[in-house]
Amino acid sequence: MKKFILPALLMATIMTSCGSDAVEATDAKEVKEVAVTATYSTLGDHNHVDWKAWHLAKTGERSGSVMLKSAEASVNEGMLAGGKFVLDLANLTVSNFGEDTAQNEKLRGHLVSGDFFLTDSFPTATFEITSVDTTSGDYNAKVSGNLTIKGATKNITFMAKVNVTEDALSLSSESFEVDRSDWGLTYHAEGSEGVPTDYLISDEIEFTIHANVTK
Repeated sequence: MKKFILPALLMATIMTSCGSDAVEATDAKEVKEVAVTATYSTLGDHNHVDWKAWHLAKTGERSGSVMLKSAEASVNEGMLAGGKFVLDLANLTVSNFGEDTAQNEKLRGHLVSGDFFLTDSFPTATFEITSVDTTSGDYNAKVSGNLTIKGATKNITFMAKVNVTEDALSLSSESFEVDRSDWGLTYHAEGSEGVPTDYLISDEIEFTIHANVTK
């Protein structure tokens, strides 16, 4: 990733209070069997996970999307109860350079290489729901699940807006951040020895999930 312009150490204090909510990654949890009255597994439109990453102190923002490769959502009496979503990491996209295709492709190649996701060996990531709690407000579900990236699995929890009809299910999460090092993604991580400050990359990755499936 290219070096940023603003001095990271000067901006650190200002930027730490900005951005999305961070979620804690814990050990993987058991996926229990749940009562199911309907299953939705046909991908509709707008199935993707938007991502953001930064240099140290959240400067030099980078962004893009990862499409869902497959999805299966389980519903019990009109409420989301479980599911498994597979992300197509091998074909992730970079969008922050706009129409500069060469720059977008250069960063994309870096991300799918062994420095980051090693998609030749790990072409997909998965998220499998372990629990769903109903909440009030626009984001009406607290979703927990096992996120597997590059062979490592951790459990995370985020808030989501879930809508279930007879024929379709949609899920849109709040934007949330995870610590990439929990999945062994440590390239130029904060505190790396021998790496110039200008080339250090923030540990946080932001995700926003959009899933739409039908029967």
